[in-house]
This record gives sequence, C-alpha cells and structure tokens, in this order.
Amino acid sequence: MIASKLTLAGNTISKAISFGWILLLLTAFSLQAGRLKVDKIIFEGNHSFKTSTLKKILKTEEKKPFNNKLLRLDRTLLRNFYLNNGFLDVWVEASFKRRGEKITVTYRISEGRQYFLGGIQINGARLLTAEQARRVFKLKNGEVFRLQEIEDGLNRLEGYYFDHGKPYVVLDYEKSFRDSLVLITVRIKENETVYIRDIKYRGLEKVKRFIIRRELEIHKGEMYSRRKIEQSQRNIYSTGLFDYVGVQLEALDTTRSQVRLLIKVVEKKPRWVGFRFGVAYEQEVIYGGTFDITAEFGHRNLFGTARSVSVNVIPSFSYDFTRHNVINPKNQFSFTYIEPWIGYTRTPGVFRFSYLQVRPLNAADYNYFTSTFQVRHDFTRNWQATATLAYNQVRILEQDTLSESYFSQTKGQDFIYSISGRVAQDKRDNYLNTQEGFLMELNVKFAYSRSRSEHTGEISINRFFKFIVQWNRYQKFPLQKHWVLASRLRGGNIVELGKLAQIPVLERFYLGGASTVRGYPEQLLGPVARDEQGNLRALGGKLMLLGNLEVRIPLFWLFWGELFFDAGNVWAENQDFRLLDIKPSSGAGLALVTPVGPIRFDYGVKLRPEKGESPGEFHISISFAF
Repeated sequence: MIASKLTLAGNTISKAISFGWILLLLTAFSLQAGRLKVDKIIFEGNHSFKTSTLKKILKTEEKKPFNNKLLRLDRTLLRNFYLNNGFLDVWVEASFKRRGEKITVTYRISEGRQYFLGGIQINGARLLTAEQARRVFKLKNGEVFRLQEIEDGLNRLEGYYFDHGKPYVVLDYEKSFRDSLVLITVRIKENETVYIRDIKYRGLEKVKRFIIRRELEIHKGEMYSRRKIEQSQRNIYSTGLFDYVGVQLEALDTTRSQVRLLIKVVEKKPRWVGFRFGVAYEQEVIYGGTFDITAEFGHRNLFGTARSVSVNVIPSFSYDFTRHNVINPKNQFSFTYIEPWIGYTRTPGVFRFSYLQVRPLNAADYNYFTSTFQVRHDFTRNWQATATLAYNQVRILEQDTLSESYFSQTKGQDFIYSISGRVAQDKRDNYLNTQEGFLMELNVKFAYSRSRSEHTGEISINRFFKFIVQWNRYQKFPLQKHWVLASRLRGGNIVELGKLAQIPVLERFYLGGASTVRGYPEQLLGPVARDEQGNLRALGGKLMLLGNLEVRIPLFWLFWGELFFDAGNVWAENQDFRLLDIKPSSGAGLALVTPVGPIRFDYGVKLRPEKGESPGEFHISISFAF
C-alpha cells in the first residue's frame, strides 16, 4: 500500500517535472521566435511581375519580425493579385527556412495562362436594352480579365434594378473559355415591378407623424427605389429623435407588385441632462485647440415637432508649455434653439445666445456676448453652405500702454453687426485623423462695427469685408503607402470701406502656435507690442498668409510621428505686405491618437529667427495641426 502511494506520488512528480519542462521549452521557443527576423524573401516562377511589385503586396517584410501566420495570408494576397490580373489558373505555395535567428521565406508561383475578356452577353434584360446593360461593365473586350470588375458590374446592374422598381430581380452569370479568352453570359430574371401603395409607422408615441413623413424621399404611389428608401432611413436617423429606425416591405397581393412600406422606430427620451468631455479646434478662435467639459440639459422634441432647446456651460482648458501650467482660455454659457426645417427644406435654423469669457495667451482678454441666427444646408458631393446673421458685443478688459499705433489696444467696447457666408466641400475620410481626402473652403463676412474707448469716450465706426480661403489636402506619401502627406494653404484679408478705423480685436488675424506656425508662441507671429510688465502682446492684423506641409508616420500602437514645415505671417495693413516677411519653421512631433482626438507634442524650430528671439518652441495641443 505504501509502495503504491509512493509510485503514484513519483508518477505525479515526474509528470509535473515533464510539464514544467514543456512550459519552459515553449516559453524559450516563444522568446526565441520573437527574435526571429525575416532576412530574405525569394520568389520563384514570377515571370509576369517583378519581385519588387510582389513584395509590396505581402504582409511579411524583410528585416521585420517573422510571423508564421502571415504566410497563409500572403498566399491569399498573392493569389488574389494574380486572379485580378487574368491568371485564373495560378497556384501559390509558401515555405521558410531558418538559419540561427534569420528566416528566408520562399514563395513558389505557377502563374499559368493569362486570360482576356472575349465578350459579355446579356440575356433577359427588358428594363434596359442589352447594350445599356453591357455599358454597366467597365471592362472592355480584349482587356485583361478581372473577375472583380465583373462582380462590380453585376452589383451596379443589380443596384440599377433595385432603384427602378425591381427588388425581386435575380442575376447570375457563367464563364466559358475559348483559348485565352473568357466569355461571360449574364442571365437576368427581372420579375415584378413593385409600387408603394401604403406607408405605415410603428413605434410613434410623442413624435408627430409629419416629422417622419417630411423626411421621406419616397412616397405613396411611387415605384420602389432602394436608394430612396435608404436615404429616407438616414434622414429619419438624422433628426436625432430615434434610437432605432427600421424599414421593411409587406406584400399586399399575391403578385407582390403592391407593397406596404412599414417604418418601425424607437424614440429617444425627449429630455436629457448630460456631461461630456471632448476636444475643440476652431480656426477662427485665437486660442486654438482645447479640452472642453460640457454640462448641458435640454429638450429635443418640443410639442412633438422635433424643435429643440438646450442650455450648456462649457469651460475649456489648455496647457501653456511656456509657463508650464494649465490655463482656462474660455468659458462659454449658451442657450440654443433649433428649428429643424426652414423654407420647407431640410435646412436647420439655429438661434444661439452666448456669453463668453475669453482669456487668450498673448492677446487682450475680453468678454463676449453674441446672438446669432445660422442656417446650413448640405448638398450632394459633400458640399455645404452656411449663412449667419450675428450681433456681437465685445468688452476689452485691459488697457495696455502699447505703441501709439492704429492697432494699440483700447479698453472699451466693440459692437459688431455682421452677415457671413461659408461654402465648403469636405471630402475628408475622418475628421480627427484624416488619411485621405480634401477640404476646400471660402468664408466671406460683411461687418459693421462701432467701437467706443472707455479711456477717451471716442467712438469709431467701421465697415469692412473679411475674406478667408483655405485648401487642405491629405494623401498617401509617394514613397510609403502607410504614411500620410498633409498640406494646407490658407489666406485671409480684411478690406475696409471708407477711411481706416479700428478693427475689433475679435475680427483680426493671428498666427503662431501649435495649430498654425510651430516654433513661434501662440498668436505672436505678426504685429506685437509690449505691455506695462514688458510682456509681448499680439495686436493682430488685416492680412494673413499660412502654408503647412506635414508627413504623418504611424510608429506603433496609437503613436504617430510628424515631420513638418510651416510658414506664414500677419501684416497690420495690406500695404505692409512683403514676401520676405514670411517666416518659415520646421520640426518634428509625436501624437497619441485617442478616441477623443490626437494629443500632440511638437517642437518647432525658427528657420529665420530675429535677434533676441528663441530658437524654437515646444507645443502641446489637441488634434493634428490641420
């Protein structure tokens, strides 16, 4: 009995030791595998494409850590590449050999014959002629056969039928071969043409029916259109009144040609109280990017009509790296009323009354009351148009003994009445971390201002136009597809009507800092003067030019690197402009891309510093510079 127990214990210890050795070996292997590097990638049998071309397709890269799992993915990527270039019989095999910590990966390819499109025959088309249906396919006879092009054409053809009353259409195709030519036969069974005979709503409790009805792109008696139904669904969601919007068809007869459109919704609670944390970046506001904390409450569905009111308090915070402290550049208190439809169109009108306490880093502190009425309409192809009527009252809080120039600060009040318009085309793929696309923007404002000096009581009146144009472009870097090349050109000008007078501090242009020309302190590129304590203060100007060029490089995890070149300046008067006054800077930075936006650390170097200026500046900010 004792011997049996000892034997059992010995077996248990032996198994434990064996298991421990296995774990130790696996750990050592995993640590060793982590050190394995891909030394060389070899292709065999690639007669039609260069090795350099095929390497760009792979996920496995030379001089990078080796991952055996990527080989299967690489085989698929290579095969798909060949298939999409007409090699329908391609065969790919992947293997690797190890020498110490170096790995040689070999891809053996049997390309087979390259095929070309011999023709596409359309059978069963009634809604379209065979010739019209053929034009849906972009691939021309005699071109390299690409299966993806055929499938894309079928999807476009199906979409055409879905948008022209044929939701039950059936499409299929088959391939046949004649030597190196591929012949495609497309068979279409159109089935019934469907009409919307009735529209019903389910789930409405507090929202009135006309709110949904006016958002619909499709109406009773019209032919079925998937495009119109999907756009209607998006329109209903955009009201902000619903957590869920579903659409389904119900056949009303055995022929399926008459249907009911059933719209199911789940309403949001109309009242809300909330707290939000986010980031803000407004090009027109001279304190740049900020962290914002928002406390708000409101009602999103007054009287069931989708009209809304809200009250919010937004303190904003930023970090002043020069003084090494957190600052509070703005506090905003706002009341907002939104009329969702203006002029029987999907054009919301926004009435807003706000009181702001603005404390920029290097310009005059002021309190700011504004009341605005703004309408905005979104057009097709990402075009937007905005018009704004505004009344602003600005009270300068300080009187600095600056230079006796036209732009000297005055303690007093500015009353500004303005009408402005903005037209923009925004095709950026992501607002916070743009990879591709562009932004084209034009802003025009006409303003009437009346300024009163508290010191002298003198009143000055001015009428002026303010113009701002901007072009942002985002694209893949030519030498590395994972990098982003971002560029921006921006210009602004204030043109006065009549004799020169004081331009309100709120309307002047300012440059310098983390979001404009890095290497210069915030707002201090351009006209400046010293206050009683000897600190530089920004005076702003009437003419502004800005250019930026930046390469953004993904490093690891959520970190991106930046290499940038900035240039620009601000001139007090238009006649002061000199091309040689444009100040360039360059530098590098690191950005952590978080869900609320990138947190960015940059160091910019002045390329043409003036005597007594620092060689550069360190910046910490929210969001990319543009």
